[in-house]
Amino acid sequence: MSPKSSSIREVKVPVSGLKLGMYVCRLDKEWIDSPFLFQGFLLDNEEIIAQLRHECTYVYVDANKEDFSLSKDKAPAKKLGFTIKSLFIKKDNSNIGNVKRENTHSLSEIVERRVSIEEIRPPKKLVAYDEEVRPAKQSHAKVSTLMQDFSTQVKEGGNIGLFVAREAIFECMSSVLRSPDAMQLVMRLKNKHLTSWQHSMNDSVLAISFGRYLNLNDDELVTLGLCGLLHDIGNLRISKEELAQAEDKKELIRTHPRLGYEILLNCPGELSKTVAEVAYSHHERMDGSGFPRGLKGNQISPYTRMITIVEVYNSLTNVRAEQKLTHYNAITQMLARANTQFDETLLHCFHQCIGAYPVGCVVEMNTGEIAMVVETNEGLKLRPKIMLLTDADKEKCDKKVVNLAENDLDGDDDAYVIKKIVRPEKYGITL
Repeated sequence: MSPKSSSIREVKVPVSGLKLGMYVCRLDKEWIDSPFLFQGFLLDNEEIIAQLRHECTYVYVDANKEDFSLSKDKAPAKKLGFTIKSLFIKKDNSNIGNVKRENTHSLSEIVERRVSIEEIRPPKKLVAYDEEVRPAKQSHAKVSTLMQDFSTQVKEGGNIGLFVAREAIFECMSSVLRSPDAMQLVMRLKNKHLTSWQHSMNDSVLAISFGRYLNLNDDELVTLGLCGLLHDIGNLRISKEELAQAEDKKELIRTHPRLGYEILLNCPGELSKTVAEVAYSHHERMDGSGFPRGLKGNQISPYTRMITIVEVYNSLTNVRAEQKLTHYNAITQMLARANTQFDETLLHCFHQCIGAYPVGCVVEMNTGEIAMVVETNEGLKLRPKIMLLTDADKEKCDKKVVNLAENDLDGDDDAYVIKKIVRPEKYGITL
């Protein structure tokens, strides 16, 4: 059932004319280009008005939701679930450098089982997702711009600089270490604009998040991020004209691992061989059924094994996929091939890393409400933080963040819990 459209009376207002009590329903820019997490909020504080005047030229307000009973000395007449903190980011963590950690591991130790999986503990999050969203968006935008530049250079037959790529990935890594949820949320909400390089950016973010869960050292996290970002770069050397004229399009596409290897091997930078090998091998499988060389087992590097898991998961849940799968169906399909195509230990670790309800997935509550997961709770992954999108009748509602970990489930027959993952488009929801 699709939600009924609520009555909205949009009025365009210059930011100089904003007043307390107005309800902002749309900006003059995409949310991703602003410091606001979501659009749709009541102006109940002078600080947010000042922020809007700084960020925008004009906004759209919903005249049907105005509440001019508000004043500087008066609290809001009704609470919409948002706090100022969740609407925009007061703290800017982007100038924070590397995150100090102890007892980190190397990937080879984990793959060779010199470190027991049971001993691995992901580092604690340093900030909540809403405090990290702004720096996460800035880091994401920097790498996205970089990938667009790389795309142009590679298509024109040039090389790319791994030094500048490493610096950009380091910023992403630092953001993920502070709060993996923020970067994953930005990634999920950018999927509506997905391009081939955006898909690689998603692989990079997931790879760093996976490495964080394994508590890998900083150098390996950066290497993973670079491998995720650049493993498919060989596709850029296959032009649309070549593809249109090819007698066997599938066979032409299968040349992209070798093309990527050749591009990256000739790039300046100490990581060129490592990143190039992952580009060459990311379609290989542990049982030897992959391509282009039919490698298997120990012939496949640990970095490649991790990127393969991330890349396959991302492809199965891709918004452009022919048969897009939900998180649950994608993981179920991959686990069925755990002892043949994937490194079984790493795949089970990846499953634990993203949990039952990954950030950005849309869920239905046992009450019938539809919500989006915005932050996981370590140790309580079945009870994440959610943002309500509709009420029980599937009508659009004021956005409200609920921390399910704060609900007491003991002896409560009416516990507030997630029922299942759903497709947002089924309910007319566009993230």
